[in-house]
Amino acid sequence: MEEQTDAAEPQPAMSARGAEPADVTPTEALEPPSVGVLAATGITFTDVSARVGSSSYSKFATEIGWLAQAGITRGWTLSDGTREYRPLDTVARDAMAAFLYRYAGEPAHYAPSRSPFSDITSKTAFYREITWAADAKVSTGWRVDGAAEFRAQEDISREAMAAFLYRFAGSPAVSLPSRSPFTDVKTSDPFYRAIVWLSQTGATTGWKTSSGAEFRPRNAITRDAMAAFLYRLDGAGITYNPAVGTATLLRHSTLYVYGASSLAVRAAPGTASSLLAYRPRGAAVTPTGNVSPDGWIEIVVDGGRGWMSGYYLRGTGGAAVTRVTTTYSNGALPRDRLCSLSWDTSELLLCQAAADLERLNAAFRARFGRNIPVNDSYRDYDEQVRARALYGTIAAIPGTSNHGWAAAIDIAGASLPGGYQGSAYLWLRQQLTGYNWVLPTWARPDGNKPEPWHFEYTG
Repeated sequence: MEEQTDAAEPQPAMSARGAEPADVTPTEALEPPSVGVLAATGITFTDVSARVGSSSYSKFATEIGWLAQAGITRGWTLSDGTREYRPLDTVARDAMAAFLYRYAGEPAHYAPSRSPFSDITSKTAFYREITWAADAKVSTGWRVDGAAEFRAQEDISREAMAAFLYRFAGSPAVSLPSRSPFTDVKTSDPFYRAIVWLSQTGATTGWKTSSGAEFRPRNAITRDAMAAFLYRLDGAGITYNPAVGTATLLRHSTLYVYGASSLAVRAAPGTASSLLAYRPRGAAVTPTGNVSPDGWIEIVVDGGRGWMSGYYLRGTGGAAVTRVTTTYSNGALPRDRLCSLSWDTSELLLCQAAADLERLNAAFRARFGRNIPVNDSYRDYDEQVRARALYGTIAAIPGTSNHGWAAAIDIAGASLPGGYQGSAYLWLRQQLTGYNWVLPTWARPDGNKPEPWHFEYTG
């Protein structure tokens, strides 16, 4: 029997086991390897125009442009080198998985050799993205004869799209009205909760008719409408949130060894585990997405799996930072792109950076009974000028600071038990990478500009 899941059709004590001298050889400050950024600035589509009267006019031209800039789409490249977006084409389920995977920032995911769906294989287009969607519980597919089917080439319906987006956001609590906001959606429908949530975010109002608003749940979604949905969700601060509580959320699909001339790969978290291999500084490694409670990160190694200390790994070019740096000026971020910390509302960060720091703080508070003592975060341009005047070369040149991208924090070591030598600080150092934060190499005790209080966001 087919199971109605994605598309309901009418029939169918601190551990200091981190990287120790035996595992790494400290070196001079290491610049992160250059990698491609997600933003696709400069991409234009010949079939999308914001000019009324144009044959390629689209009322969603702004949203489609944002989708390209955010690295979520590149469209189709034609033989003459131009690109098309094909706004009125429908979105297939495999393309939906790809859109969401990129919108999430291409989170760490090791595609399994054995497919979770009976109708796709490791050679299927978008296999990595589809298996990520399954792992993240964004998609559950259909149960058919004891197996699961994904049905990659089927158009995704608007109700299934709502379900995907709702799960993508972590299935948040929803205040369900007793009367449906849409005349064609019943309160007993399987995706009623997801559709109501999507409506409450402001991402959809449906179609206004003489009898009331319609959602048209079983209609296919078009590519221009999908761009509009993601654009509005981004504006509402809706980001990838597959888990609740204090679990780590490693967003990077590639990490790099840094701050050491070589780094050991172990059979299990901790330096007491057997040695599997070494990776040189600057080497790219593929994480599986698993992070241990003490900050070790599982990676793919020689066809198997191993573990490396997160303190000596970092990601670069994260989606959240890339989006803001390609859209705004340093120190001139609009307030609606920033979120305050729950334990100190005066401190502002990119909303995704704040969300990951909230998760790290929840784990820190559970362990040490206090919040991370953040004493600086976003600095607008004028604040950067004042910081430079006050602190001299310790502060970055105004207009260049990561604080100006709302992607850096400073902490007060005096408010940590034992200061920068205590167990709380050492635990933080080990945990950072798993939550998409890092202590830059240059800021480490052996770096060229030691600032143990300065953490930067890479998610």
